[in-house]
Amino acid sequence: MMANVATSLSLEDVFDLSLCCRHFQYLITEDSFAKRIIHAKAQFSLEAQQAEIDGRYARALRRLVKRRRAIAEARPYVVAMVGLADTHVFSDGKLCYVHQDLHEDMAQQWLRILDLHNPSGQETVINIPRLTAEAIPRSETRQNYSFSVIHNAEGITSCLCSFTLPEPEDWLLIIDTEKHELVGAILLESTIRLFVRNSESYLYYGTHSEYGADGFRKWVLRFFDLTKRHLSRRKIHLSNLVGYEIGSTVCFDIIDGYLYGLSNQTAFEVEEIDWTSYYYCFRFRLEDPDPHKTQIMKKRDSWRRQHAEGPIDDRWGFLKLEKDERTGQVRIIESRKEWLTGQSGNRRSYYATNVVFKNEGEGTTDEELDDNTENNLPDDPLTMLLESSSNPNYLRPPSRPPRSVHSGDDGTLFGLSKTHLRSYYDSSETFLDLVDDPTPLAPCTQRLRIRAGKRMAARFMKLQETSASSSVQGHREKEKAEEVRNLITMWPGEPENGCSDPTSERLSRLMNPMGHQGNILAADDERSMVYATGGTADTLKVLVWLSFDPATKLTGASGWARTEKAMYTHLPGQYV
Repeated sequence: MMANVATSLSLEDVFDLSLCCRHFQYLITEDSFAKRIIHAKAQFSLEAQQAEIDGRYARALRRLVKRRRAIAEARPYVVAMVGLADTHVFSDGKLCYVHQDLHEDMAQQWLRILDLHNPSGQETVINIPRLTAEAIPRSETRQNYSFSVIHNAEGITSCLCSFTLPEPEDWLLIIDTEKHELVGAILLESTIRLFVRNSESYLYYGTHSEYGADGFRKWVLRFFDLTKRHLSRRKIHLSNLVGYEIGSTVCFDIIDGYLYGLSNQTAFEVEEIDWTSYYYCFRFRLEDPDPHKTQIMKKRDSWRRQHAEGPIDDRWGFLKLEKDERTGQVRIIESRKEWLTGQSGNRRSYYATNVVFKNEGEGTTDEELDDNTENNLPDDPLTMLLESSSNPNYLRPPSRPPRSVHSGDDGTLFGLSKTHLRSYYDSSETFLDLVDDPTPLAPCTQRLRIRAGKRMAARFMKLQETSASSSVQGHREKEKAEEVRNLITMWPGEPENGCSDPTSERLSRLMNPMGHQGNILAADDERSMVYATGGTADTLKVLVWLSFDPATKLTGASGWARTEKAMYTHLPGQYV
């Protein structure tokens, strides 16, 4: 009976139920019971994947619930300074950064890789001059070069090395950091918008560098087999992928053996008369990048919005692909700051759209892509102005389920220059920002804080499915109902009675290192956030890590304070 009850509840409710009575504690302590709940509620989460290996499902359930709540409540378990760097990349749970003693020559430059998901207290360290000398022998005598990390995943780190020999050359160096081996060195034709994505066996890199017949610059991909260490001669031209800002208008990702490409734009030129906006999303198998087998989402599945919904402030938007922790469904997550119809102000909203393709191995034809555009245009006076050269898009807007839309706020408290990270955690139903919030007494002194907005429980929302073509009055009613949808939390909190305590002061110094302020660059994943602060001609950036994972342990770290649900740590000297 309890199994049936538990599977009908959310993970958070199961966790709370176990705390109501000591007789219910087995709900989160028995592995066999927790396994059934995990498989039903979060089979594709990181914690569930780990439990499949070690069999500790009860621990995975507790860890998952605590992680989600730490994000929703903006209360990280660990804050630590983990390095000094010139450049860095945070991906796949690993922090890759380039460290160089600014008072020494290039021979003291190092690539360091620290696993933050499974910290062991040790880093992988690679001597950059030795690496470049092995990859490009004729560069050994050259000191004038730049080196930066591009991507890291599955134990493979990709770096960009640029020389003047005496002609400029750009090389993509592919390193197996677990085996300490150079896998490949590729001379690049261009580095414009360079990106890299890889699995254990295949690597793709792309640039926004080749012009099409229409005169617009297009994306082009190259394919590298990591097992055979072979670069394919064939180029993959993405002639229909519009947009060039990765993370804003386009994104690329590898999920379950497929390379996905996504854009929230569908035309290189603005159509003067248009009604509907779509996503453009494709995928193909990593081992078989055949254009004839590339799958593309149909328009009826990739509907994005109606232009009549209002203008967008593109500066605030972000775009990404991720897997739903419960179903494993790949979803499009997009943030848009919009002036909705009939509203004088703007609002940030977060939208989720399921990615749907045809059967595997079947490509998509142009006819199939267009079969969902309605032949009957809307009853709109603008239709009288259409010409033969016009290419309007129109699709009657489908309804948006409330679960797929999370209305945030206008974000006017913190301008774009003060908001250094904008993210959304679908599993926690929470948007999260890293903001600079100086105190009134020190308005020019950096004070970084986390700002989280948790969507309230559905029983308090009282919202019905709403069509995008709602009337102005309908939008106003929807906005009025949404005023109480978000529970906003700021962390660290304000000092009580206006008096700061030693713990708050030490935490502030940790998050805002003296002499290393400004120039903030932040990134995050499912469990943590890393940001770099400071950095001038004479100083390196300080890398600060915030972890929402309750199982995080740092070997050699000294815990110096524990308040409420957060523990703050500072790593010893060998890391800083």
